[in-house]
Amino acid sequence: MSSNKWNENNWKPRFFTIWSGQAISLFGSQLVQFALIWWLTQQTGSATVLATASLMGFLPQVFLGPFVGPLIDRWNRRWVMVVADSVIALATLLLAYFFIIGQATTWTIYGLLFVRSLGGAFHWPSMSAATSLMVPKDQLTRVQGINQILQGALGIISAPLGALLVAWMSTHAILMLDVTTALFAIVPLLFIAIPEPEKNPPNQAPTPYPRSLPICTQVSVIFWIGQD
Repeated sequence: MSSNKWNENNWKPRFFTIWSGQAISLFGSQLVQFALIWWLTQQTGSATVLATASLMGFLPQVFLGPFVGPLIDRWNRRWVMVVADSVIALATLLLAYFFIIGQATTWTIYGLLFVRSLGGAFHWPSMSAATSLMVPKDQLTRVQGINQILQGALGIISAPLGALLVAWMSTHAILMLDVTTALFAIVPLLFIAIPEPEKNPPNQAPTPYPRSLPICTQVSVIFWIGQD
């Protein structure tokens, strides 16, 4: 199916169904990020631990960034997002289990942050590339503006809401909330196809991929807290 045909045939309901699921999932991820920061602060109070957690959530995307674009060019973007979201959700589910049985440690949180960053390294470039295929060119600027507003709004409300959830809920319950929100991102992708791009001519460079790294932005808060 060509991108033009997809765009001309009711692109808004399909795109915003996917977009809404991604937004809900991103919100859940930010709540988890806050909960993990709070847990590390309570358990260790160590700037070194918080800085290490920041690196665990940042380095995979930094090192994989230059290689992800060419790989995504060869793969189906929809399934890249499904697999990435699923891996992140399963890792979060495993950490929730560790909290339930009382075996959660600093190292298990390091592992989750690493896996989340690894999944994000593939997910966000795929979503950015898919957006340009799903949205008509004359609407791209508007949609990108909406994305920026969304990320800013979530960044503002996630911290106070996360603080309330930490006071009312256990850490493993917040983690399970993130697993639930991940389903909102995964399920629409199972039923709504994303158009494949036209193949580039042999001498044409592949389409560049923007490095949209919400997880990196979130984890950087850990480093900032660690400076206090």
